[in-house]
Amino acid sequence: MSYSKESELVLNNLCLFPLKGETHYDQLADCYRQLEEISMKKGFFLHEIIRQTIFIEATSNSEYLTGKQNLLACAKDFYDEIPPTSILVQSPENGSLALELTYLTGISPDDITRRQNEQSSWIVFQRGPLKMVVASGLSQTTETTDILHQSEAAFGQLQNILLEEQMEFSDIVRQWNYIEQITGNFYHDNSSSQHYQIFNDVRSKFYQSANFKNGYPAATGIGIDCGGIIIDMIAARFEDEKSIVAVKSPVQVDAFSYSKDVLAENHAMPDFSRSTPKFERAKILNTPESQLIFISGTAAIIGQVSNLKLSVAQQTEMTIQNIMSLISSENLFKHGIESTEDATITYLRVYVKHSKDLVQVKTICFNYFPFLPILYVVADICRAELLVEIEGQAITGIKESEVTASFEKQIEHLPYHLSNAEEFLKAEICN
Repeated sequence: MSYSKESELVLNNLCLFPLKGETHYDQLADCYRQLEEISMKKGFFLHEIIRQTIFIEATSNSEYLTGKQNLLACAKDFYDEIPPTSILVQSPENGSLALELTYLTGISPDDITRRQNEQSSWIVFQRGPLKMVVASGLSQTTETTDILHQSEAAFGQLQNILLEEQMEFSDIVRQWNYIEQITGNFYHDNSSSQHYQIFNDVRSKFYQSANFKNGYPAATGIGIDCGGIIIDMIAARFEDEKSIVAVKSPVQVDAFSYSKDVLAENHAMPDFSRSTPKFERAKILNTPESQLIFISGTAAIIGQVSNLKLSVAQQTEMTIQNIMSLISSENLFKHGIESTEDATITYLRVYVKHSKDLVQVKTICFNYFPFLPILYVVADICRAELLVEIEGQAITGIKESEVTASFEKQIEHLPYHLSNAEEFLKAEICN
């Protein structure tokens, strides 16, 4: 879907679900078949895809690693050159597989450079003063490596990419951090350390080499059932530093300012432990065409506190309200963004801790965003009491009616139409 002239740069997302296929390979192949049809019918170009995320189910790292190789083989059969790819063990709502594509409209094949080293591959987009680097699937997952060493390996890969592109950690505008058994513990030397806290401490250790004068990245830290540590990122650099703006929440404390009261234990790093999560609530990327807002993973937290007594419905409502206050015109004005209207959300990804809560969460989200493309997956959240987390993208200067019309065109190829909440909740995407 496009919200502007063809020559303008617009970052969008598209989700596809298999209509047939017994294996993950066959299911992904069916998604690619649909993508090919969209490409032919709607003038959608495959070179515009800058990253893809594949969501699957798996019960062990052995099963995950085998499945990952099969899915990458499927992608290799479809693409001339595979875009940066992450394969995540977060069960999609259909219980089989989902394909999420991020694409940048208005680019030509000559705008993209594909690069690689011994460990990673990534793409570089450059036009005028803007340079953008996209990498996905940064990991070193094995069946025996612990979370500490996997975190160090993933950040090491990320650091090497940035160095090769003459960039720093502070140039990252959006980062996704996937952590196996995020609230689980690593046991060693008669002590235990929480996986998420280990990851946060490794992140802080790597980040200390950079000057984050424009704020930390927008980010999500979310659980995966298997797969160790996986990092995706988008980095961007302009000649004008004011083109990238960190957005603070009017109702939540900056995560990097949390007190020790809400941090877990980490005894695996005696020289660097119990540091705060280093991310902003949102990050604005000002291009000549638009102001793109990356919304970090957001949950039902007020200040720095999450309420143990809130139901999943109450948490979903609070999470949405937290996002709406974050991107309100009043809050954006405080950050130098002049707009007479609130920013318009263009895409959401919703993480639900328990599959039994999917219908309830979807009902609430649909009431707020009846025509918005939303991907729902089952995933653990960074605090035991949190039941839902939502991330997304928004843009200023675009009316909601334009997003609605664009989304309706986007879903014409799908086997169902989102005409009301009842149909939406009953839709069997995989059948």
